Parts: sequence; C-alpha cells; structure tokens
Amino acid sequence: MNKHLIKVKTKCNNYYSFLKKIQYLNLSIYEIEYKDNYVYLKINNEDLTKLKKYLVSYKFQKEEDLGLFSLKKKIKQNHIFLIMVILGLILYSILTNLIVEINVFHENQDLRELVKEELDSYGVKVLSFKKSYKQLTKIKEAILEKYPDKIDWLEIETHGMAYDVKIEERIITDSKEENKICDIVAKKNGTIKHIKLEEGERVVDLNDYVREGDTLISGKIIYNNEEKRSICAKGEVYAEVWYTVDISIPFHYNEYQETGKKKYNIVWEVNDNKKRILKNRFTNFNSKYYNFLKIFNFKLYLEKEYETKEIKKEYGADEALEVALLKAKDSINKKIGEKDTIIDEKVLKKRINNSTMDVEVFVIVEELISTQKETFNEDLSRS
Repeated sequence: MNKHLIKVKTKCNNYYSFLKKIQYLNLSIYEIEYKDNYVYLKINNEDLTKLKKYLVSYKFQKEEDLGLFSLKKKIKQNHIFLIMVILGLILYSILTNLIVEINVFHENQDLRELVKEELDSYGVKVLSFKKSYKQLTKIKEAILEKYPDKIDWLEIETHGMAYDVKIEERIITDSKEENKICDIVAKKNGTIKHIKLEEGERVVDLNDYVREGDTLISGKIIYNNEEKRSICAKGEVYAEVWYTVDISIPFHYNEYQETGKKKYNIVWEVNDNKKRILKNRFTNFNSKYYNFLKIFNFKLYLEKEYETKEIKKEYGADEALEVALLKAKDSINKKIGEKDTIIDEKVLKKRINNSTMDVEVFVIVEELISTQKETFNEDLSRS
C-alpha cells in the first residue's frame, strides 16, 4: 500500500528542544529541515494528528502532499485542462490520419471518374483514414490488373491530408484508323447559317434547309467529277433550329422578405456538400456563410440565418408575359449545348385564365447540328 506522505512546518525557536520532544512520539520522520526559525518535516499523513495532539505548543501547518497523492491532487485540480489536452491530441491524431481530398490528375474525364469509382470501392475515399504504403500498392496493382487496356501507369501519393493520383492512359493504336472514312451529317433539321470546314468536301451551302441524317461535309474528295481519295471529314456546321415551349405563369405568387431576426449556426462542408450541426430554428430564412477553417476540401463555416416572411404578390399581364419569355429561354438553354445561342423568341399564342397566363413561345437557336459518321470503305472491302 502506498504511503501518503506530506510536508508540514511549524515555528520553532529552539530546534534541539523540539527534536527531543518529537523523539518521544515514536513517529516515522523521513526528512527534517530547519530554516529561518521554521522546522520542515516529511511525515505520514496520519501522524499529523498525533503531532497536533501531543505538541500543542507548536502550530503545525500542512504544506503539501507528496508522491502519488501530490500527483493525484494536481490531476484533480487540473482535470478539465488535461481532458482538453487529451481530446486535442486525439483530434490531432484523427485529423492527421484523415483524408479530406482526393485529386485524380488526367485530362480524360471518363478515365478520372473510372479511377475514382475504383478507389472508392477499395475504401480510398474522402473522410476515410489513410492506408499504409503496402495497402496502397496492392490497390494500385489491382486497378492496373483490372484495366490493362485503359491504364498504362498509376501512382497514389500521400500529401498531408490528401491523395494525389496520377494516371497514364494506355493508347492502343488502331491500324485501321488511317483507312477510316467519315462524313459529317446533320443530327437534326435546320437552316444552315455557318460552316467551319477542316477536312473534306462541303456539300451544302448557307441558307440550305437540311434534315436529320443529310450529309453536310463528305469524306470523299471529288475533282473533275472523279473521286480522288477518301478521308475522315472534319468540321462544324451551325444551323437555325426552331423550338416551341409551353409556359404557364400563375398571376399570384409569393416573395420572401427579411424580418430583421437572425440566428447563428455551425456548418461543415466536404466536396461542396454542406451540413448544419444545429437544428434550423426558422421556417424560412436566407443564409450567409463565413469560413473560419479550411483543411483541403473540409471547411467549417459560421452561418448567419436571416428569418424571412412570406409576402403574397400578383403579376400584371405584361409582367407575367415577361416572366414567361424568361422561363422559355431558360428551358431551351438547359437543352442546348455550350456552343449554341438563342437568337430570337416570339409569342405564338397567349391565353389568360382566372389565375394563370398560358403562353406558347417560338424560340430560334443557332445550333451546332453536325456529327461525325463513319462510312463504308469500298476499296478495303475489295482488297
């Protein structure tokens, strides 16, 4: 059993007289020191009562606990600080071994997505713990073995809390590629407005109306009514394409106005996905985010929530029509490509009911309608 040792002191004008008195008490004294008219004793805690009982002329004061009891006392006094330090070390250990970002480097998006899916299947994902070098090597070898025709080389490097994945695509040269014959054909109906010819023979003119499947640029090169050679045609052809959109706009609608009340929340985000830590306390609100921690793709925000109230409003006829045209353009923009442009829109029909305005809108788009189509090589079939 561990002894509970303490250090006590008492004022003493005659040190030798004090020693004689204390000898008769038969105490275990482990250390004694006399300094500036004070005696300092190292004794067992239970002997302090005996000292006070039999040496009443001296005033004994406990200075401190010694040994393990001193350590326990200090731990008890500073337990909150120690808990915070331990939690901090645990959090640091977790964060330094956590992956918050995976970067796959290659210009081929399909190949990047393929590798990301494979890594995910092996547990290499955001908010997962780091894997050992041996584990990463096995994963790399397994992916290379699974896709020998697509991936020539793959490396997984650990940088802090991120994995950097580098890929080299395997390029398999097709010996038949140079004999490939292609035409540029129309993928939808329209009136030709712009032709960008790179290789091949143009077979349509500006303002020609073409139908889906019509040849726009031929891969057969004709000179003096004689076919000289066949190639894979390249180029872009833009045409005026027409769409009709039906839009219904309610005259009565709701808007939301801030009330002036606000509350705060904590939000964490990984890969553009935000999640609130506290429950929302407003039914309707707008938010502003203030970032105060960022570790790769992991972010922590202070969110300021501004309460809003619902206000009922009503469109006039002209306003409803303007909104209908904007919605029609937005609908078409979602269907067309980045290179396509809306050049005009017109109202074909407009019908006003009790609560809505129904509008049919005619939209004109200058659109890339060309696509490459491989054709049959008659010379190769005869060889």
